[in-house]
Amino acid sequence: MRETTQGGIDDWEGVMGGSQFGAPGSFTPPPAAGDAGSNFLSGVIAGPADAEAAKQVSTGGSNLKALAEGGKFAVNEEGFQAYIKACDFFIDGYDKMIRDVRVLAGAAQMGGSTYAKAVAQFNATVADGDPEALIPNLLLMRRGVEDAREAMVIARKNYRETEDAHTVAFTALNKNLQGQ
Repeated sequence: MRETTQGGIDDWEGVMGGSQFGAPGSFTPPPAAGDAGSNFLSGVIAGPADAEAAKQVSTGGSNLKALAEGGKFAVNEEGFQAYIKACDFFIDGYDKMIRDVRVLAGAAQMGGSTYAKAVAQFNATVADGDPEALIPNLLLMRRGVEDAREAMVIARKNYRETEDAHTVAFTALNKNLQGQ
């Protein structure tokens, strides 16, 4: 994963690196586009201005967590670190984003004309005036990112358990071969 000089995520390349879908101990190629991981990432990239993308992030994060909890998603340390970095990038910036958007939610004093009042009301509505507004979308996205972060912790544990099982199996196989 590369970062911009401003510290933002410039490229999601490598985020999926080191991840494994399927039961621990097996390798199943990642599902095609439309899976939980792809939905999650494409929703994050689309951003909070798109209500559908915010729902996609929330659902995608929840789906990743369910896959990990069910033992159907594992990630190695390298993949884990990349995912955690991306999740933390969003979560760390969330508080500032929500504060900034909440300022917009209060109708600004833009003058007494009908037009000025209409613009101030429009800004407030876009920020927090309905379920399609920025604040509800940011809340949905945060929930999805938090779920995805939890999924990564579980998926790393799944991967480690798989590695441990392979080590035990190879050790037993090695003993059998040495005993012959």
